[in-house]
Amino acid sequence: MTIRLAERRRSVRLSAAYPATLTDGHGRFLAKGRTANISEGGAFVLANANSLQPEQVVVVELSIPAPGRSPNRRVVTYACRIARRQALGQLVGVGVEFLRKLA
Repeated sequence: MTIRLAERRRSVRLSAAYPATLTDGHGRFLAKGRTANISEGGAFVLANANSLQPEQVVVVELSIPAPGRSPNRRVVTYACRIARRQALGQLVGVGVEFLRKLA
Protein backbone atom coordinates (compact mmCIF):
# COMPACT_ATOMS: atom_id res chain seq x y z
CA MET A 1 0.00 0.00 0.00
CA THR A 2 1.35 3.43 -0.95
CA ILE A 3 0.34 6.52 0.96
CA ARG A 4 0.79 9.85 -0.79
CA LEU A 5 1.00 12.99 1.25
CA ALA A 6 0.13 16.41 -0.07
CA GLU A 7 3.11 18.34 -1.45
CA ARG A 8 3.91 21.19 0.93
CA ARG A 9 6.53 22.97 -1.17
CA ARG A 10 5.59 26.33 -2.65
CA SER A 11 7.55 25.75 -5.86
CA VAL A 12 8.31 22.81 -8.11
CA ARG A 13 11.86 21.51 -7.67
CA LEU A 14 13.98 20.47 -10.64
CA SER A 15 16.94 18.12 -10.41
CA ALA A 16 20.01 20.16 -11.32
CA ALA A 17 23.71 19.76 -10.54
CA TYR A 18 25.17 23.27 -10.77
CA PRO A 19 28.47 24.28 -9.14
CA ALA A 20 27.84 26.37 -6.01
CA THR A 21 30.10 28.47 -3.77
CA LEU A 22 28.94 29.62 -0.34
CA THR A 23 30.44 32.65 1.40
CA ASP A 24 29.49 34.69 4.44
CA GLY A 25 28.25 38.28 4.27
CA HIS A 26 31.85 39.56 4.25
CA GLY A 27 32.90 37.43 1.27
CA ARG A 28 34.77 34.84 3.34
CA PHE A 29 34.73 31.35 1.80
CA LEU A 30 32.54 28.80 3.62
CA ALA A 31 32.08 25.90 1.20
CA LYS A 32 32.11 24.70 -2.38
CA GLY A 33 29.63 22.13 -3.64
CA ARG A 34 26.87 21.33 -6.14
CA THR A 35 23.14 21.74 -6.18
CA ALA A 36 21.03 18.58 -6.08
CA ASN A 37 17.84 20.42 -6.98
CA ILE A 38 16.66 23.97 -7.46
CA SER A 39 13.39 25.90 -7.52
CA GLU A 40 12.39 29.54 -7.85
CA GLY A 41 12.52 29.88 -4.06
CA GLY A 42 15.68 27.97 -3.13
CA ALA A 43 18.02 25.05 -3.68
CA PHE A 44 19.46 21.99 -1.96
CA VAL A 45 23.26 22.20 -1.96
CA LEU A 46 25.63 19.32 -1.20
CA ALA A 47 28.92 20.58 0.23
CA ASN A 48 31.89 19.51 2.31
CA ALA A 49 31.41 21.95 5.18
CA ASN A 50 30.39 21.16 8.73
CA SER A 51 30.28 24.82 9.78
CA LEU A 52 26.99 25.55 7.97
CA GLN A 53 24.07 25.85 10.40
CA PRO A 54 20.31 26.42 10.10
CA GLU A 55 19.20 30.08 10.14
CA GLN A 56 22.68 31.20 9.05
CA VAL A 57 22.61 33.83 6.28
CA VAL A 58 25.01 33.07 3.43
CA VAL A 59 25.73 34.21 -0.11
CA VAL A 60 25.35 31.47 -2.72
CA GLU A 61 26.99 31.84 -6.13
CA LEU A 62 25.63 29.44 -8.77
CA SER A 63 27.25 28.75 -12.13
CA ILE A 64 24.36 27.96 -14.47
CA PRO A 65 24.12 27.34 -18.22
CA ALA A 66 23.61 30.41 -20.36
CA PRO A 67 20.26 30.62 -22.18
CA GLY A 68 19.90 28.87 -25.51
CA ARG A 69 22.45 26.43 -26.88
CA SER A 70 25.50 28.39 -25.79
CA PRO A 71 28.24 26.31 -24.11
CA ASN A 72 28.97 29.28 -21.85
CA ARG A 73 27.86 29.57 -18.25
CA ARG A 74 26.76 32.58 -16.23
CA VAL A 75 27.04 33.22 -12.52
CA VAL A 76 24.05 34.25 -10.42
CA THR A 77 24.38 35.28 -6.79
CA TYR A 78 21.75 35.15 -4.05
CA ALA A 79 21.58 36.13 -0.40
CA CYS A 80 20.16 33.03 1.28
CA ARG A 81 19.01 31.65 4.60
CA ILE A 82 19.93 28.09 5.47
CA ALA A 83 16.51 26.55 6.11
CA ARG A 84 17.75 23.07 7.00
CA ARG A 85 20.91 21.02 7.34
CA GLN A 86 21.33 17.28 6.84
CA ALA A 87 24.46 15.15 7.37
CA LEU A 88 25.06 12.90 4.36
CA GLY A 89 28.19 10.87 5.12
CA GLN A 90 31.22 13.05 4.32
CA LEU A 91 28.98 15.76 2.89
CA VAL A 92 26.42 18.12 4.34
CA GLY A 93 23.21 18.91 2.54
CA VAL A 94 21.76 22.36 3.13
CA GLY A 95 18.42 23.63 1.97
CA VAL A 96 18.82 27.31 1.19
CA GLU A 97 15.99 29.79 0.78
CA PHE A 98 16.67 32.57 -1.70
CA LEU A 99 16.14 35.89 0.10
CA ARG A 100 17.14 38.21 -2.74
CA LYS A 101 19.13 38.14 -5.96
CA LEU A 102 22.41 40.05 -5.69
CA ALA A 103 23.79 39.61 -9.22
